[in-house]
Amino acid sequence: MRAIFLLLCGALASAPAVADDWPSRPIQIVVPFGAAGAADIIARLIGDKLAVALGQPVVIEDRPGAGGNIGAAAVARANPDGYTLLMSGSPTHSVGPHLYKDLSYDPMRDVPPVAMLAVAPNLLVVSSSLPVRSVAELVALARAKPHTVTYSSAGVGTSGYLAAELLKADADLDISHVPYKSGPEAVTGVLSGNVTFMFFTLPALLPQVEAGQLRALAIASAARSPLVPNVPTIAEAGYPSFNVIAWYALFAPRGTPAAVVARLSAEVEKALSLDDVRTEMAKLGAEPRYMSPQALTDFVAAESPKWGPLLKNLKASEN
Repeated sequence: MRAIFLLLCGALASAPAVADDWPSRPIQIVVPFGAAGAADIIARLIGDKLAVALGQPVVIEDRPGAGGNIGAAAVARANPDGYTLLMSGSPTHSVGPHLYKDLSYDPMRDVPPVAMLAVAPNLLVVSSSLPVRSVAELVALARAKPHTVTYSSAGVGTSGYLAAELLKADADLDISHVPYKSGPEAVTGVLSGNVTFMFFTLPALLPQVEAGQLRALAIASAARSPLVPNVPTIAEAGYPSFNVIAWYALFAPRGTPAAVVARLSAEVEKALSLDDVRTEMAKLGAEPRYMSPQALTDFVAAESPKWGPLLKNLKASEN
């Protein structure tokens, strides 16, 4: 009995210490992508609500690079005390394991889920100065000028990258990838004419589309968006199974106390039910979609394998 008692004491001593008054200081949410991207926008929206509910500031830190892996790895190494969180999605948790053989961390093991927040469709855009007005015309351009048509993305493994590579495979195109460090930089590549087209999340592209700087050719979801009702789906353009959405979720370092994860998840669920949050999400073209830690774990387990064959066929490697 004494041995068991000592073992229990040792386990308790090694567990992360969390004050009863958690949180007692600011909470940091690391966004492993560029500022002003959809993940950053949604993180700030939800962060503001969490700050009110928890009574502490929620600070958003953008730490882009390597398809989200730089920021995610930093959170994996963080103290699991409930004060450092990750705002990410498929690039780090569904796609990264298929792309990077030497990751310094295991995403689902070392930065497990707290809650799903939202999903958003990807929009296919070109510069408004480019004389291309449909998916068919873009495909025709790529076939007429092989090796010359390019697409930008925020990095290998992002949903925009996956959507472009899926179109490349479905339409049998000879096009090249131009990766950027962040989504906004990738958008600039299209705006400047240095890159032909890109897929990126609707929330991040809508301002440029509405301003007439970018032309939306199609949306990569199963149905049209009410924000751009005149923009057809890729399926309508002749690729019936095409559906690539981005999803956004909160994660925490492994070992974060279960009570903290449960509190955070519950507050996220409450925030997503607020009318003003739903209104702001709708303006962004995103859809609130709450999932509990277990539901999100199951979701990733089902989603991740579907990208394996595509990425294997592409022989994609980290870059």
